[in-house]
Amino acid sequence: MTGQTDEVISIVGAEDPYVDAQTLARLAEVVPAATAVAPFIAPPSRFDMAWQPSVTRAGQIARTMDRARSDDRFLGAIARADAARDAGHWPEALQEYGMALQLWPLHWGYCIQYAHMAKEQGSHLLAEIWYRSAVALGAVPDMVDPHLAYVARANGSDFVRCATPDLDVAPMLAPPTVHDLRLLGALTRVRGLSDEAWMLDLLRHMPDNRAVLMQMLQMPEFARNNRDLLDIVQADHG
Repeated sequence: MTGQTDEVISIVGAEDPYVDAQTLARLAEVVPAATAVAPFIAPPSRFDMAWQPSVTRAGQIARTMDRARSDDRFLGAIARADAARDAGHWPEALQEYGMALQLWPLHWGYCIQYAHMAKEQGSHLLAEIWYRSAVALGAVPDMVDPHLAYVARANGSDFVRCATPDLDVAPMLAPPTVHDLRLLGALTRVRGLSDEAWMLDLLRHMPDNRAVLMQMLQMPEFARNNRDLLDIVQADHG
């Protein structure tokens, strides 16, 4: 099932009944043929790495840390963000850290900095989203846990670290980050993931990206927004 689900997320782009288990199985069967006709070339930040299936989430993070150091666009955004942060210009710093994370979204150090800037402006939901993403990427506990516990309490929740996440796994089996949620939302065309409260609920409770995906595939938004794909699957199997 692992390989099949990875194929599904590679073809579904970017609401009627929920998608049943039989239809999900059919989706998995038709996707390889479709991808063979029009192979998808993934950008470096593509989290599932279907084009390089041997790369683990830990491997993605290592590549991110290595390549970001030589990316002038990334370094320029970070320099501007750091200067704005040091001057107390939180909105400007938030914007520049956000630009850097668009380039290298798996850089946990700047996920933390982005969360700091959100927290400074009282945006505790947004801060918790990004702190939890940093934890999911293996952030050093001392750098993130106290801040995450603070904003979680402000949001009526809590955070107690149980263990360091195992990142030596396929990205679909890694804990979700905000980047993963956005990408899965685009691939499945489930647009509701722009809602901070919903994203935060998924980050708090979903164990990995596969669990997130399977929940999305059961949503009425998926069925409505992917009607043509589902019609093809159903017609192909009578």
